[in-house]
Formats: sequence, structure tokens, C-alpha cells
Amino acid sequence: MRDMFVRQIFATAVSFGGSVVLARVLNPSEFGTYAIATFAVNIFMVLGDLGLGAAFIQNSKSPDDKYLQISFTIQLVLVTTVVALTWMLAPWIVGFYSSVSPQTVWLIRVMSFLLYLPVLRSGSTIQLERSLRYRPIAWSEGIGISLYQIIAVICALKGLGVWSFVFATLVSGLTGLVIVYRSAPWPVGLCFDWCEIRRVLRQGISFQSAALLDVFSQWAIPAIAGTLAGPTAVGYLGLALANAKRPLFLAESVTRVSFPHFSRLRTDIGELHNAINDYLVGLLWVMFAWTGLLWTSGSPLVMLIYSAKWLPAVPALLIFAVALPMDIIIWTVGLSYRALNRNWSAVKIFAARTAVNLGISALLVHRIGFLGIPVAYVAANTVCAILLLYNFAPGFFSRMIRSAGWLVPCVVSASLCGRLASDLVAGDATATAIQRLILGALPFSAVYLLGSFVLAPAGYRAKFLSLVRPLFSAQRKHVFNMPPRAESFGYTTSED
Repeated sequence: MRDMFVRQIFATAVSFGGSVVLARVLNPSEFGTYAIATFAVNIFMVLGDLGLGAAFIQNSKSPDDKYLQISFTIQLVLVTTVVALTWMLAPWIVGFYSSVSPQTVWLIRVMSFLLYLPVLRSGSTIQLERSLRYRPIAWSEGIGISLYQIIAVICALKGLGVWSFVFATLVSGLTGLVIVYRSAPWPVGLCFDWCEIRRVLRQGISFQSAALLDVFSQWAIPAIAGTLAGPTAVGYLGLALANAKRPLFLAESVTRVSFPHFSRLRTDIGELHNAINDYLVGLLWVMFAWTGLLWTSGSPLVMLIYSAKWLPAVPALLIFAVALPMDIIIWTVGLSYRALNRNWSAVKIFAARTAVNLGISALLVHRIGFLGIPVAYVAANTVCAILLLYNFAPGFFSRMIRSAGWLVPCVVSASLCGRLASDLVAGDATATAIQRLILGALPFSAVYLLGSFVLAPAGYRAKFLSLVRPLFSAQRKHVFNMPPRAESFGYTTSED
């Protein structure tokens, strides 16, 4: 987790910097066009890796070279089929979007070839994740994300527009492939053992079914908003969703390791439930903090970072932020279902989520415009999170309410204080965006931290202090044991 967390902090900082530059250089319609092209390519990749990675990770026996080659063969056949379908059907798909440019057809076709990169990387990634060797993965993804942002920014500044994303994806993908393959090499090749292929597919499909429904649920923005509201609306929604879910990039470092962690705890149900509860409370504390901060200072934050042309995205940003705590529950508890091989139970719940999301989205976009998408997203995620918690284990839903219920008064009181301070400053016509941001964020942060320390159960306060105390103890020991500095006597040595 530490390796992935350090990588994620670095990658998030780089991604944020790159996205700011790209948002200022490119137009919302160009972001929307890229999102539509990505959606068109992924229509045919709804099965992903067919769940083969998760199946191999959870297997009691390590996959040998033959199984890795079988996985590679299956995915290669799937991707080649997808590329062929994409080239033939791209003009027909683009025909649904009246306001996109004709170059989108070739954008979709070229992007389809990028699907081969994850296939080539999958054998090495499976071996690394199964053995919990996340450091090479962290290096691969950290360097890949950095290169992506650098190449995308350079290309955008050179005037390449939406093609900047394509070149950036190609360079970063190839670099990441080289790094993971050097760390976990395997004999790349084809294996057509049809009996084993059928067995592997049966094992993987159950893992992939819930992920498949999640992909369908994500189609609301490009499919519904794209056709009914146009690429500019898709651009606004993309920026709003990405920034509302910003902490999930950090939480990914935890949840990505939690699947093999939960898989190894499945023989001790009590310990597994305790681990899931601790994961959720800690992650929810971060999610509530970000949600409250956006509701306190969302407008000045967007104005300061992305410029005034993105202000129409703020209402969608605030609505998406409400769903963030449900997002982290779905991530964590969904992985718990997979770790316990309760995949089909999760599939039913994710099916309900997808139906609610797509149904309400289609209904509301006609009536209230693109804001219907985040409203539907909140409703669907709330239903999904409640069902996952309620059906996971008897009493687990009420246990989570008792464990994390104190977070609600913390975030509500902090948001009210921060918003009040921000609104007082907003009444001054000369107030700048940064002044409104600071005078809203500081009261919110102070009240949220104070409320958390006062209202959190004693057990969580003790865990927090046990983590922090060694840091201060080490610092005091360093200060008291260090020799007197030469400059304190009025001169400086060459060592200093």
C-alpha cells in the first residue's frame, strides 16, 4: 500500500497539473469529443480482460507460463475482434452524434489499436499483483502517468487538439509495458489448449460480470448526455466527475491491494469484517472531507484553477461530490464480495445500480439538461451502497452506521461554517477567487478536524494517536540528540 500510495500522490499531483494546463488550452468540446471516441472504442471492450486477472490472483496455485499464454491468447483474440469491429462500425457510431467533427471517425479507429497495450502488459501484471510486488507496478504507472501528462500538454500547446490524448496514451503505455515486463518477464506466445481455455473462461466470467455492469453504468455521460446535450456538455460533466472523484485516485492505492488482502482473510470471517470496517471508516473520513470542501469552495476553486469558461460545470461537480462516500463503499464492499467468491450476488446489485442510473439519466436529461446525469448517479450509487452493505452479512449495515455515523455531523457543521465565511467574503465585489477559497476552506478544515477528534469513537482516536506518536517521538529524539550547530556561536564551518 505504501508503494502504491506514494505513486498515487505523485501521479495525482502530475495529473492535476497537466489537467489544469489542458483545460486552459483545449475547449470543453475537445474534451467531450475525446470522451465520446473513448466510449465508442470501449463499446466493444465491455468484457475487459474477461476477469482472468482476478481469477489468477485468487487461485491457490500460481499460474505457470502455459496459463499466462492462455490468458494472452484469449485477450488477443478478443482485442483483434474489437479492432476489426471498430474500423467497420466507426462511421455508423459517429452518426449518432450530430455535433462532432468528421475526424472523430479516424480518431476512434486509431484509438482502437491502443487496446493491444494492456493485453501485452497483463501477464507481467498478474504475476506482480499475485505476489504483492507492487513496487514495479507503482514505478510503471507513476512514470506512465507523468509521460502522459507531459506529452499531452506539449502536443496541445503545439495545436494538435484532441489528438494530443492519443499520442500521450501511446508513449505512456509503451513505457509502462517495458517497466513491468522487465520486472516480471514471461514467454509471450499463443496457446490454443481449448479444454483449458474453456475452464479459464468459466472461472473468469464470474469475476467480470459485476465489472461489466459497472461499465454499462458509466455509459450515461457519453451515450445519453453526448447524444442529447452534445460534446460540450460531455466536457463539463467529465471535468465535474473527475474532480468530484479526485480522492478516489488516492483511495485506489488502498483498494487495489485490499482484494488480495481480503482474499487471504476469507477463512477468518470475523477478522475480514473488522478489516473491511476499518478500511471503510478511514476512507470515508477522507471522502466526506473532500465532499464538504467542494460544497464550501467549489466555485472559487474551479474559477481559480480552470478559468471562468468551466464555471457551468460547478453545479454538476457539487452533485457528483454527494455520491463520493457511496463510491468508496461500492469500491471496498464490492471487492469484499469478489474476495469471498460471491460474484453473482454482487452482479444482481450492480444490475440494479445500472438500471437506476441509465433509466433516471435518460428521463432527466430531457427535462433538466445535463444535470440529470449527476442526479441519477447519486440516486443509483445510494441504492447500490445500501444493498451491498445490507446483503454482505447480517448486522453489517447497522455496524457501519454505528462506526461511521459520527462523520455526518462533522461534515455538516464544517460545511456550514466554511460556506458562511465564504459567502461573507463573496458579498465584497472586490474579493478574488483565491480569497474566497482560502476563507472558505480554512474554517471548514478547522471545524472538520476538531469535530472529528471530539466525535470519533475512542478506539479510532487511539489508532490515530498510535500512528502519529512515533513520528513526534522520533522528531524529539532527533532534536535532543543533535550536536550544537556552529552558527549558534556566530560563525559557519565548511561543513555547514
